This record gives sequence, C-alpha cells and structure tokens, in this order.
Amino acid sequence: MKDALSQIKDLIHAHRSFVVLSHIRPDGDAYGTSLALALVLRALGKQAVVYSQDGLSRNYLFLPGKELIERTPAFAPPADTAILAVDTSTRERLGESFLAWNRVPDLNLDHHASNPGYGKINIIDGESPASAQVLYELLEALDYPCPPEAAVNLYVGLMTDTGSFRFRQTTARTFEVAADLVTLGADPALASQHCYQSSSVERFNLQREVLGASRFTCGNRVAYYHLTQDLYAKTGAHSDEVENFLEQLQTVATVEVAFMLEDLDKGVTRASLRSRGKIDVNAIAAKFGGGGHRLAAGIRSSLPAAELERKLLAEIEAALQPFTA
Repeated sequence: MKDALSQIKDLIHAHRSFVVLSHIRPDGDAYGTSLALALVLRALGKQAVVYSQDGLSRNYLFLPGKELIERTPAFAPPADTAILAVDTSTRERLGESFLAWNRVPDLNLDHHASNPGYGKINIIDGESPASAQVLYELLEALDYPCPPEAAVNLYVGLMTDTGSFRFRQTTARTFEVAADLVTLGADPALASQHCYQSSSVERFNLQREVLGASRFTCGNRVAYYHLTQDLYAKTGAHSDEVENFLEQLQTVATVEVAFMLEDLDKGVTRASLRSRGKIDVNAIAAKFGGGGHRLAAGIRSSLPAAELERKLLAEIEAALQPFTA
C-alpha cells in the first residue's frame, strides 16, 4: 500500500489534467466516488472532468459538481491527461467509447473483489462496502483535502451501496467514515430524501408492474422478475430508475437469492443478483462472464432472457441444495 500511495502522489504531481470514469449504468457509488475524486483534484489545483457512457441520471441531479459529468467522447483525451477509473469491476464496464481509446487507466480504484487489477496502479479493497469508503480512506492516507461538496458525494456513495448502512459488509469503520463525512459537510437527512423519497410517478408505476409480475420458486427461497422494453413503454419510466427494486424482493423472509433480468439492445440480457448471505452470487455470475461481490453481482449475456433465466435458476437451486432441510 505504501508503494501505491507514493505512485498515486507521483501521478497527481506529474499531471495537470485528469479524466475520471466509472461503470456503465452508474449507481450512487459510481457517481458519488467519481465526482468526489474530481472535486478533490480541482481543490488541488488540477483540471478534472467526469466521463460517463450514460451521462447523468436524473435520479442524481442533486449531486454537487454534477456539471462536471459529460458523456464519454469517442476520442481519447491527450496523452498527458491521466485516466482514473473508479467503482468498475472490469475494464469492459467502463463502456464502449472508453474501450475505443485503447488506453490503460492510470488508476483503478474499486471495492469489487472480482476486479482483476486492470490499471497501472490498483487500489482494490474487496472487504470495503463501497468505493466511496475506499476513496475516503485513500484521501486520509494521502493527507489530501476533502471539500464539503466531495463529502456529500462520498456520503451518497456510501449510503446507497450499503443500503442505508444495512448490508452485511457495513462495519464500525463504515459508520466512522460516515460520521467524518457528516462533519465535513454531508447532510444525512437531505441525502436520504433525495435518494429514497424523490422518485417519479413513472418509476412508482414501473415498480408496481415489476412487483406484480415477480415470481417465487424453490420453496419461496428464490424470487425474480423480468424487465422488458414493453414495461418501460407502458409506464414511461427510464432504465436508470430501477435501482433498488431487488431490495423489495429481499424483504420476504424466506428469500435467499433475488435476481432480475432486463432486455437490452443488440440482443443483450442484463442480470443482477442479490444474496441474503448463504449463497455466493459472485461465483454464480462468474459462470456467465459476470462478477461483483459475494452478496451482489451482475451479468451481461448474449443469451435470451428465457434461457438465462433457466440456467440461473438451475445454478441457484444447486447452490441451495446444501441448505435444504
């Protein structure tokens, strides 16, 4: 870690311009961590911009520094611009535009245990509940400032990726970091209101449709749903408004694994998986080219939704067998 800290200091000292990227379909941790890093760099007198393949979701219009977010351009930045990747488990998930640059990120900061270390410098803490916490602890180690606007972004990243501090990887240290961020300027009540009490009617209607069509199997130990383009058209909701839907299925006491399938463009099916704790969904996702964490993982597959559903159910059922009474 000491060598990595020296390398990061050298990297920041050697460059004036920085690009920060995160994964496609960004969530609160991706937006919060990337914006916080850009704001810290600007506080250090550097030039910094945040690129996102999908731009800024309307769910996160409240984030300080949102004006720094641009859609990832088709052409790479100049060679003397450093590229920093955050909260992204594989290089491919940085998006097609980034891949066309044919550049290796100078820094890869993440909390996904499945991250292979695709950067020139890799800061990966698979035990951390959020990349926001990884970044905050890095800033502490480097003795870099954390402006109030950065603290707000980091708090949002930490809050959303821990499910409001409910998920299993939340530790005493997580609460210490959250307290520090509040001291630095984050408002927990306002962040919670923006993230959990500001949804659109369209999102509400989509969630109602999804819950109504959800299925339970394996003795109600597995729950899942299928998001189709017809559902988006029917409700008027956007694809960036489905965050946290899976948590509703996990409120059922018997559910050990919940997953969703979504039809994307070009024949791609997206799957998200969540586990209560017994089942390692990262291991299941890896069999389909996906990854993430033991309790939360994702897949992008060329398999049709019906076939991927059948294969996932078979894998999950097999994983549940040792726990069958």
